[in-house]
Amino acid sequence: MNPDVVSIIDNIEARKPLAADRPPSEFHANILTGNREIYRNRNERLAIDFSVDVLDFAGTQVFDPRVVRIAPGKNNELHRHAHESLFYVISGKAEVQIGEDVLALEAGGVAFVPRWAFHQSRNLSPTDDLVILAVTDFGLTKAVLGDYDKRTRLAVKGADVKEQV
Repeated sequence: MNPDVVSIIDNIEARKPLAADRPPSEFHANILTGNREIYRNRNERLAIDFSVDVLDFAGTQVFDPRVVRIAPGKNNELHRHAHESLFYVISGKAEVQIGEDVLALEAGGVAFVPRWAFHQSRNLSPTDDLVILAVTDFGLTKAVLGDYDKRTRLAVKGADVKEQV
């Protein structure tokens, strides 16, 4: 079995907090500022302009909270991935496509994206950023599958991105 999966199982069975020796300040973040950017994509032809910040919390193994910022009138790629995602709209107005369905969300709205479902978020505002908290189980799927995003979605002409016309 993959050593990362074994580590997750061992930590669950040990019934001990993973960050018990850490100060409470390491369990707090400001969602809107001061986070580590891990991804940015811009493609004018496809109206793509967004960034992804990760919220680095001590002791996380499978939980992967991220802040997605989409520029006014823009969107992210139409893509899919192995991890599940829960989207919480912090500010702005969004149109979230999941498969063939489209949801309209405003601040406080929540959408669930199942693993491997093609999805895309669009910012409906012509002036304000759309800010979404995306909570995923990327740590678990990465432990099971390795860094599949770099092999598929984030690769040039990746298998898990649909080219839009």
